[in-house]
This record gives sequence, C-alpha cells and structure tokens, in this order.
Amino acid sequence: MDHRLLLKHDVCKLALVFSSVIGWSCVNIPRRDALLVAAACAIFGMSGAQAAETINRILVVGDSQAQGLAGGLQRVLLREREWRVIDRSHISTGLYSPVKFDWPASAAGIAEKEHGALAVVMFGANDRPNIRTKGAIDPQRAVAWAAPYCAHIRAVASALKRGCAGVVWVGHPIVRDPVYAEDMAFLNSLFESEAIASGAQWLPSWPIFTDKDGQYTAHGKALDGHLERLRADDGVHLTAAGYDVLANALMPILRADLGIPAPRP
Repeated sequence: MDHRLLLKHDVCKLALVFSSVIGWSCVNIPRRDALLVAAACAIFGMSGAQAAETINRILVVGDSQAQGLAGGLQRVLLREREWRVIDRSHISTGLYSPVKFDWPASAAGIAEKEHGALAVVMFGANDRPNIRTKGAIDPQRAVAWAAPYCAHIRAVASALKRGCAGVVWVGHPIVRDPVYAEDMAFLNSLFESEAIASGAQWLPSWPIFTDKDGQYTAHGKALDGHLERLRADDGVHLTAAGYDVLANALMPILRADLGIPAPRP
C-alpha cells in the first residue's frame, strides 16, 4: 500500500516510537502528540490535510437490508483501511410511513453530518405496497399509492445528493414468495426511476440473486467461488455471505466515483 494511505492510528504508532526514542515523555501530552503526528506526516511526505483525506467514508442509510449491506461492506473492506463505513440504518423502517423513523425529514441532517461521504441507500422490505384488488395489482391503486412514495424517494435522494460526494441507490433483491416478489419489483421500478431522476446511481440487486432462469434461489457463488447459501430463512433477507456478494458488486461503483482503482488481488 502507498505510504500516503497510512491511517491515523498508523501515524500514532509511529508517534509512540518517536516518543520513546527521543524522550519526550515530559512534554505536555496534547502538544507532544500534535508535534509527533506532524513529524510522522513530514517524514512520509504527508500534510495533516492529506492524512485526513485518506479516509473514504461510505454512509449507509435504509432499513434492515441496508444494515446487512453495511456489514458486508465492512467485511469486504476489512483489509483496505482507507475506507470507513458509517451505518445510519434503522431496522423496521421504510419510506412510506414516518411513524418509526421519518427518512424524508431526516435525510438532509444525516447528509450534512456526514458531508462529503458516498451515500448508499437501500429500502423496500417494510414498504410492501397496498395496490392489489382481489389478488391482482390494480393500476389505479398503484398510481395513487406511488405518488407520495415517489415524492419520498426524491426527497431522500435529493437531500443526500446535495450533501454527499455521490449517491448509489441499491434495489431490493428478489424474494422467495412470488406475490411478494411482484410487489418488490414494483417498488424497484419506482426506486430506479426516481433515484436516477434525482441524480443518484442505480444498482439492481435482483439479477445478482437469481438462478440461470431468472428465478429465486437461496444458493449461489460466494466471494470465494464456492456454492453457499446466500439467502436467509425468511426468503427476504440475505445471509452474511449474501451481503458480502452484494457489497462486492457495489464497490466498483463507489471506487469509480472517487477515481480509486481496485486493489491488487
């Protein structure tokens, strides 16, 4: 790894070594630490600003699927210390109802707090639309239900776009129940159109977790190439291995946003 990608704790390790060598134990501790960090940065040709810029932040917002994806990103990036994953997900929440958490109203504040991060968004499991009549999707009900929901998508995507370096909206994966899957496909169509219209990028997760015929499957290739269970028992969520696969599919988009090449294998 390039020496300019040293993280703060690496510099602090060097500072402790310098301290023991030159005997600065008697110097005021905050002043001593500042001087030592500055010295370490100088030796490696880094300014304090450059050292801070080595951390690329990924802000993850959404429901329990987003929480799982955040965990996958953390595992996938375990050896790349210049990345930091900030998990701001809230389980059992969605965009339709603000009762448990009001995402449209909160997105701007979250983006402001994590200004400059790359935002990743994932929703859907808790927003199953009430658009059916006698078991079939009713076009009129679908249009009426979608109007406020699309406004919420735009509100979240636009707020994140204003405060973040980039926004990637991740679609909901296929689910086991065929009717539920049809509902999630409907939501994905709204996510895709409204997120893109708001300036976000779109990552469809649906084809990542289907078989060769485009149908739901609980198993697939894990990151190590071996066949593993990628879907949880509920047929909606992913296993840890599944979230790792999704995170791995997401990372090329995030790297491209920052102009960062993939690490060497």
